[in-house]
Amino acid sequence: MILVTAATGHLGTATIDSLLKAKVPASQIAGLVRDEQKAAALSEKGIALRTGDYFDTVSLEKAFQGIDTLVFISSGTIENRVDQHRNVVNAAKTSGVKHIIYTSVLKASKTLKFFPGVDHYHTETFLKESGIPYTVFRNTFYMEILPMFLGGALESGQWHYAAGNAKINVAARIDMAEAIANVAVAPAPHANRIYEIAGNRSYSFNEIAGVVSQIVGKTISYIPVPLEALKEGMKQAGVPEGHIPMYASIAEAISAGELDSDDRSLEKLLQRKPVDLKEYLPQLLSA
Repeated sequence: MILVTAATGHLGTATIDSLLKAKVPASQIAGLVRDEQKAAALSEKGIALRTGDYFDTVSLEKAFQGIDTLVFISSGTIENRVDQHRNVVNAAKTSGVKHIIYTSVLKASKTLKFFPGVDHYHTETFLKESGIPYTVFRNTFYMEILPMFLGGALESGQWHYAAGNAKINVAARIDMAEAIANVAVAPAPHANRIYEIAGNRSYSFNEIAGVVSQIVGKTISYIPVPLEALKEGMKQAGVPEGHIPMYASIAEAISAGELDSDDRSLEKLLQRKPVDLKEYLPQLLSA
């Protein structure tokens, strides 16, 4: 049986849908949720709901009983995330889970500029030490969040961001979900493998601005700014002060090349080319 954690989230839901499309019977899929009342859509698909919380090891041990493959989607709560992830891995070991698929971050290391990503490096260490066969998806940023980077650029025509001349490689969340499902269906060939998950092309911010310009029918100019100017701009825009360091670390990470990749693992796992920015961005911007 396959269990998908964070089952009501975007990636969790898309992974379950991909499993169903791959002809996995709904009776062989479970979803970990914190509140079953918010998971009615999963129940309607025939997915078994199991209640658990990353902060509660006992609930996880109960939820993981009888699970062969655990699709472990990383916590969306940054606070004490390393402890949360340790709980999941420990509970999986106690419950006899046979394989863990974990969603990490591109180029995970303990020196990432994108500091929340360091949590993934530690989780990968837990996985290796657990003795449970694992597959790590080091996912790049979702293409679906790219419109958020644009801020007010669609209105002003000026896109101020602190990425310098660096390139970024983003991939569609729906493609990541399909690839995860493909591995979950037959995990053995992927045991103890780490995949860098990205699209087939990296883009500079000037190039992205050009794509956006064609889509919206007006010129959007990318204007690189210093990191401190970006922080000040976020402050003036009303971004909560506690969130600014994390958002700034994304710009630092991009500038340092942490989100640039030419790895083709996603294409191999999909057995087709992943959707490209030029294909998918028009749909995202129209939404």
